[in-house]
Amino acid sequence: MRRKQNRLLFLGGERLPLSFESQLDAGHPPLVTVVIVTRNRRNDNVECVQSVLASDYPQLEIIVVDNGSRDGTVEVVKEKFPSVRLIANQDNLGLAEARNIGQRVARGDHILFLDSDTSIDSRMISELVHFLINPQIAFSSPKMYSYFEPSRVWYAGALFSLISGRALNLGGLEVDTGQFEAVLTTSHAPTAFMVKKNVADRLGGHDNLFFMSYADSDFCIRMWTAGYFGVYVPKAVLYHKTHRHDASESLRAMGMNAPSRAYYYARNKVIFMKRHTSRVGFLVFLLVFFPAYHVVYTKMILKNRGSREYLIQYWKGAVDGLKYAFSSKLLSQGPK
Repeated sequence: MRRKQNRLLFLGGERLPLSFESQLDAGHPPLVTVVIVTRNRRNDNVECVQSVLASDYPQLEIIVVDNGSRDGTVEVVKEKFPSVRLIANQDNLGLAEARNIGQRVARGDHILFLDSDTSIDSRMISELVHFLINPQIAFSSPKMYSYFEPSRVWYAGALFSLISGRALNLGGLEVDTGQFEAVLTTSHAPTAFMVKKNVADRLGGHDNLFFMSYADSDFCIRMWTAGYFGVYVPKAVLYHKTHRHDASESLRAMGMNAPSRAYYYARNKVIFMKRHTSRVGFLVFLLVFFPAYHVVYTKMILKNRGSREYLIQYWKGAVDGLKYAFSSKLLSQGPK
């Protein structure tokens, strides 16, 4: 299959030929390291780890990286899961660095990066591994349902426009009637994806500059740029504790469940587009899409009660994003 990447159109969304499916060697399945990053999600994290332990995949290593939780998460992991490797950071180092910490010590052939507000189906890991046998595929991602409304699909692959900066998750909390069963290329994967460790190591892992928002998007797009691609695997199933479909304009739905997230969302969008689009594409983004986004998001944020601090951080992030984007010294910093 030829990898197609048009920087003026959406990346991802191509149907994958069945010839890309490969057969696992049942006698020698590759070791998979599951890296779960968590912060102040004690109960969610317990449920997530339990679902991984219930997986039918025979070769697993589980690493929980805690980002300075103060709710007893660390103590509960030690008590309930003695077989799980726990790395307890004293402070919140961000999603990117926490994943990198897990990657550095992972022994697996593949790494499953998994957010702690999820619960996985017992066959999910097996289905994701199935596609990574192919040398052109670097990462695979599951179908993600809403945990609270399990008939609704939150993610069924993703498209990313490298001119508008729009990330489009296929699914959109539609009721699943069988419309998301095709294996597709995907531009990136939020919340959960499995990557070949040798590819992740070659790319240096996630870029700490992003801290949280756009860290996984940047990582996945860099895999595309390196000549690989990712796939959405509909038979791999996960349940994500995201917002409900009737709360599409909530701060949670916009990925802003804390003021700091509003800051990084606005800042990192600019940095991401500067890094990955063409000069012409970035100019169009700045002149057309950048101001449009901020008008729309300002209105959406203001619809939420108690949103003043979110709006302040959102606009501060936008300004800092422009500062970063035009600083060659800062943009030259890669993953460490």
